[in-house]
Amino acid sequence: MSSATPSQTGRCEQSAPSKAPPVLTAGEITPEALRAWEMGCVNFFRQKGIAADDQVVKVAGNLLDPRIQDWYSNNGDHLMSLSFAEFMTEVRKYWLPSDWAATVRQKMLSSTQGTKAFHLWAVEIESLNVLLRGS
Repeated sequence: MSSATPSQTGRCEQSAPSKAPPVLTAGEITPEALRAWEMGCVNFFRQKGIAADDQVVKVAGNLLDPRIQDWYSNNGDHLMSLSFAEFMTEVRKYWLPSDWAATVRQKMLSSTQGTKAFHLWAVEIESLNVLLRGS
């Protein structure tokens, strides 16, 4: 496993959604990559019928950045006691920049349709809005 450098960005990967949970690769975490990982996990839980009490344990090891693995290792008892939604709140709070939600809101407020079709622009705004769920 390689260490993350500031120039690397973590990304969500999932080769077989019905068989295995997604992986968040090592690197700086963006709200978009974290949301993709979260949604992939939720879909995995549904497809596999993973009980709520087992969800964090089933997927936390798929946060591959060594810094996050150390954080999880050091705080495992607490983190494993959380629901998946509570766990994601902790991950966002600890691993995203403190102003990430304000940055997303500002992107939404400063967005313009320009020459795009309205429905494409609306989908862009909705995609930014979904990042704010649970924040």
